[in-house]
Amino acid sequence: MAAARRRRLSAGIAGLLLALLVALPVAAAPAVAPAGPGDARITITSITPVVDGDGTATVRGRVSNTGSETLDGPRVAVVPQEAGSGRSDIAEWAKGDTPVSGTALAATTLDDVPAGGSATFTLQVDGTDLLPGTSAGAAWVSIQTDARAVHTFIGVHRTKEYEPLDVLWGVPLLLPADRRLWSTGRDDRTRAWQETLGEDSRLAALTAEEPADDEFWLVDPSLLDVPATGGDVQDAERDVRRGFAATLRERIVGSRTLVLADADADVAAGAESEPAGRLVSARLADGARVAQALGARSDVLWPADGLATGERAEALHELRPGGVDPTLLVPSTSLEPSGFTPTGGERTSAGSPVVVRDGPLSQVVEGLASDADVTLARQQLVAETAAVLRERPGTSRTVVIVPDRGSTPSATAWQELRDSADDIPWLGGGDLRSTLDHARDAEASQTPRTRGQIADATRPAATPGPMLAESRAQRLLRDARSMATFASVRSDGTGWRSQMQTSLQQLTSTRWRGHGYGFIRMHDEIEQEVTLARDDLVVSSGDVNFFADTGRLQITIVNNTDVQLSNLAVRLTPGNHSLRIDEQPELVTIGPGGRQTVTVQASALAAGQVPVDVAVTTPGGREIAAPASLQVKVRPTGDSIYWVIGGAAALLLAAGTWRTVRGGRRARAAAPETTDPEGT
Repeated sequence: MAAARRRRLSAGIAGLLLALLVALPVAAAPAVAPAGPGDARITITSITPVVDGDGTATVRGRVSNTGSETLDGPRVAVVPQEAGSGRSDIAEWAKGDTPVSGTALAATTLDDVPAGGSATFTLQVDGTDLLPGTSAGAAWVSIQTDARAVHTFIGVHRTKEYEPLDVLWGVPLLLPADRRLWSTGRDDRTRAWQETLGEDSRLAALTAEEPADDEFWLVDPSLLDVPATGGDVQDAERDVRRGFAATLRERIVGSRTLVLADADADVAAGAESEPAGRLVSARLADGARVAQALGARSDVLWPADGLATGERAEALHELRPGGVDPTLLVPSTSLEPSGFTPTGGERTSAGSPVVVRDGPLSQVVEGLASDADVTLARQQLVAETAAVLRERPGTSRTVVIVPDRGSTPSATAWQELRDSADDIPWLGGGDLRSTLDHARDAEASQTPRTRGQIADATRPAATPGPMLAESRAQRLLRDARSMATFASVRSDGTGWRSQMQTSLQQLTSTRWRGHGYGFIRMHDEIEQEVTLARDDLVVSSGDVNFFADTGRLQITIVNNTDVQLSNLAVRLTPGNHSLRIDEQPELVTIGPGGRQTVTVQASALAAGQVPVDVAVTTPGGREIAAPASLQVKVRPTGDSIYWVIGGAAALLLAAGTWRTVRGGRRARAAAPETTDPEGT
């Protein structure tokens, strides 16, 4: 009975607990929170570049959910914004991503976008709502959600009340600041050339066709070099460079080509110091010869610092062969702002002709990392050119677009942007020859900025300083002399010198500005290669006894390099007149890692200690080994030795005779007396 009671009690407790559990409220399952508006990203995939006044502009794009939760029904709108007051405001507006207030010209609400997903949209904007009352221009618009925006422009064209603006596109064909291209590591060097000039390279894409009428090329003559057979150059490198050079020569149009100084030498640095000037002047002369062969021009110089003062122009005039005043290619920041964008060809107040590359438009090109950047870059091109057109709508002008040396815009994106200029009604095609002629004939009115003013105008992205400073230029000149000396005694001297000379010349390039580490590493490597170290060629020295009137001196020379050295001239110079070198030795050849003993005939003229300097030189007399010295103890015999020897011989003969005579007498004295039996 107790057990049954316990069972009834347990059952009652269980029922009570169950009742309590049922009575408790059930906790709700957590709801999926919607993504915040800041998790949306807008991508514009297409936009009408310029709309007719009564037409419709179409904007297409997509909204991507970058968050981890669902994006609830994002609303996308096109909201106009009042234009800025100057050209500098255009780039600032294009960088923005903050929504603006205002009445939407078009809007749509999308379906929910799940995490990681996206939704496309299409918006139609009535052209009559864009810049009403304006004949031509660019409307500033924000394509936005509640928290994200893309700031861009839509061109508007109603009537032609202007002179078209000509656009001239400059395409720099330059080598990168890659020290592997000139290193002594054969495999790395070959790979670097294949990456730079191979079929899939950026330079190959830029030169796939000859330049169009509104384009011109700025060519580094190094691209046309093909290394000679021999040296450390692999066949694979030689083949890729030969193939690119041949293609480039076929596609160059002389009237649309500017040949730069060889290696794109730093002409700005060359104008600053005498040693750098010597190096750069030689590169300018090489560039002039290449230009003449191509039927191109070499009289346009591109100083990296943009300085166009009269003093700078005079210094560059001194560097150029032929005595013709150079035309300077400079950015618009190099000229004092006058409220108007300068045309492509101008003259400074000092009379220097300049080609002015438009800074804002050149920066648009520099930002083209991929084809995805073209759509917005084209709309900024619309806005920038519309602003220039608005400055002087009735004046024929040219804008020159040349990206900076250090930039590497996508070749396909750049070509697409150039092609899109055909869709902008107020743009025409420029011409290099006309621009250069205008620079020569223009009124001398543009005031160039000083170096400090240029730096202020370009901050924070000021131009890096030159690597070809005076002290480094002096070292390069010294290295060139060392290289010529070493090459004159190497068995592979011709091919080796050609390769090393080219590498040294590349160190004069403007491309090393901002790439100091690569420059220093490359210079150190080449300097070690072209200079014979003290332990590369060693000459024996020490103390020598020379106890004779005439005899031979022996000198040992050790070649610790990995190449055969030939035509080594060994020259001995006694420190005083007690010893005479009768004949200098013949030229010497020593194999890699070998040694050679040289015998020299000498005569002793007086007793004493004679220091003898031993020099190993090229046939032309340049020393190639550390000086060595022999300390020769000279003790000549002279004529008296013969009298001594003769006297000694006479004494020996007399002594021998005396001993013989004395010996005979002793023998007779010792003999016994005898009697004659016959009495005789």
